[in-house]
Amino acid sequence: MTLADDAREPGPDDVTHDSLLRGRVKLIQPARGFRSSLDPVLLAGFIHAPYRHFLDIGCGTGALSFLLLAHDPAATGLAVEIQPRLAGLAVRSVEANGFGARLAVVVADVRDAESVPRAAFDLVASNPPFRPLGTGVLPPQAERSLAHHEVALTLAEWLDVAQAALRPDGRLAAIYPADRLAEMRAALAARGLAMARLRMVQAQEGARASRFCFEARCSALVAETKMEAPLVVHEQGKYSAEVRIMLGEKS
Repeated sequence: MTLADDAREPGPDDVTHDSLLRGRVKLIQPARGFRSSLDPVLLAGFIHAPYRHFLDIGCGTGALSFLLLAHDPAATGLAVEIQPRLAGLAVRSVEANGFGARLAVVVADVRDAESVPRAAFDLVASNPPFRPLGTGVLPPQAERSLAHHEVALTLAEWLDVAQAALRPDGRLAAIYPADRLAEMRAALAARGLAMARLRMVQAQEGARASRFCFEARCSALVAETKMEAPLVVHEQGKYSAEVRIMLGEKS
């Protein structure tokens, strides 16, 4: 799946019917505008089950939530999305996948204190906006701008939400740009959290990391960060064996 380049705003019925995990999970998303990338696949592959009750901050059309539900049949979740159209498509996919009893999708701004229950989640997971305003070029489509740039949700804001939503022994997991690793560590520490696990993501073996996946917990529960071997996305011009497994292939 790739991001569309068409600058027109998509209409209400302008969608594609895609799949995750080699057809095990259905995903309805805009034909133009915001479309899911590989990031939620990599993040879902990084997070260890069981997930128990999770919160997906900024769920988009639901890819990350659906992957978590597929990986752990006992998991339940709440997915929050500020953009009504994307949340509506996530609801349609929930119904198409038969996840209605396990996942609630809410249209809300997670910064609203009433939108997310406090201390209620075993796992908070997010593929959040990652580009600060003033860096890069804002996409012409509002859906993509809100999804990728800190227009409506900054790093500090979504971490505040995550911290408040976690149970005392809960986990926070996200995927983020590698050049913001130090900033993320400092922001977690300021909230009494620390990285328990960290894995850098490389486009190719030996390449400079472009992303990192991390799992954070209350600082009192973390003696040191477990640095895992880098995740290599491509090998010899195709997805690596590990990524193919994450995508639902056997090897």
